[in-house]
Amino acid sequence: MNSLYANFLNEIERLSRRRKTQGFALLTVLLPVLAAWALTAMPDGSAVQSALAGNLPMLLLQPFALALLPLFLFMTAADLFAGEVAAGTLKLTLLRPITRAKVYASKALALAFYAAVLLAALWIAAAASGVLIAGGEAGQGLAGSLKAYAVTLLPMIAAGWLATLVSLSVGSVGGALALMLLIYAAAKLLPFILPQAAVWSAFSYTDWQVLWAGDGAPAGSLLRASGVLIAYCIMAYTAGVVLLERKKC
Repeated sequence: MNSLYANFLNEIERLSRRRKTQGFALLTVLLPVLAAWALTAMPDGSAVQSALAGNLPMLLLQPFALALLPLFLFMTAADLFAGEVAAGTLKLTLLRPITRAKVYASKALALAFYAAVLLAALWIAAAASGVLIAGGEAGQGLAGSLKAYAVTLLPMIAAGWLATLVSLSVGSVGGALALMLLIYAAAKLLPFILPQAAVWSAFSYTDWQVLWAGDGAPAGSLLRASGVLIAYCIMAYTAGVVLLERKKC
């Protein structure tokens, strides 16, 4: 366990120093600020301004979970596996007294950790910006938006861990990222052709926070969707461990 924890901290530190991570973190914080600035350009006391500011965390969550956060996870997964294999740094990691299963676990957990950090950063920045503009009206919806952000983490982890499988299967960062984006786009378009496929696609749940809003969907639907996402996480994690065990680095 000590080796797993140590390698997890090492992965966290290494990712924090990458410009991609820093750039996405800065963009995450700037988005609510820019949105708030745009709202302040509306006439003072505008009902639209108050309504949008009061719902700012939820307004920003959908595009963030649909595009920006998956892109960060795909890029990071490509760097963590395909990138390190190409650079030879993964081979150096495996020379340490740590099993391949723990190496994969530390990287997968680091990916999930940064997904949680970026979601938390967006919620805090959006909530603060909304309160500054709308005052108490924004504060009343913070509990609901916090729940929505919390449940969004599960589909993001599933997407990130599925991306590690592609990264372990492709030899280059560019190829892995391109394939991930192609798979993601295809998965998003598939429900328009086969609506029933949406139930079984992990990528169909990037906006499932709407099911939890207000009174929410029936408990059975939420339980079924949660089970699908948890199953994807388990399968992706297990397959990732197996692929890394068999991979010649």
